[in-house]
Amino acid sequence: MVIETMKHWEIAIDGIQIFLCLLILFFMIRNHRRRMKPDRMNPKIESGQDFNLQVFSQSINQQVELAFTNILEVAANERRNLDKVLQFQPVRNANHSSLEIRPQSRPPHRDDSFQRGQETAGQGEHRTRIQKLATRGMSAKQISEELKMPLGEVELILSLHS
Repeated sequence: MVIETMKHWEIAIDGIQIFLCLLILFFMIRNHRRRMKPDRMNPKIESGQDFNLQVFSQSINQQVELAFTNILEVAANERRNLDKVLQFQPVRNANHSSLEIRPQSRPPHRDDSFQRGQETAGQGEHRTRIQKLATRGMSAKQISEELKMPLGEVELILSLHS
């Protein structure tokens, strides 16, 4: 009899285990279907997130466009101001010490060869003065102090002419 009762309990335990396995399978299938099913049951949450994202991206686009528009306006204003300034060139009147403003259509032409000639003439004067002072027996430091020139420049000129 004891053996027969154990068989009944074994059958009951096997039945309970089978029932629990079926219950686990049922919950797993149900959760799987919920995950795989599109969220058509919750359209407010999905569309709400999309709507917020769209509003956010539109506001950022508007701010960027506004910033670029402001930058372009400032650049245009600065260009106009620069064009106004470049149309007028200050000229010294020989008879008067005051400045006159004369309109021009384009900026004045610079003659670089003229400036180079003036610079070399000025450098030539410095060279001759440095050589004269050196022949009088002055040191390079004394020459640079008297002519208010850098010591290295005086030494270079002296070394080139010696």
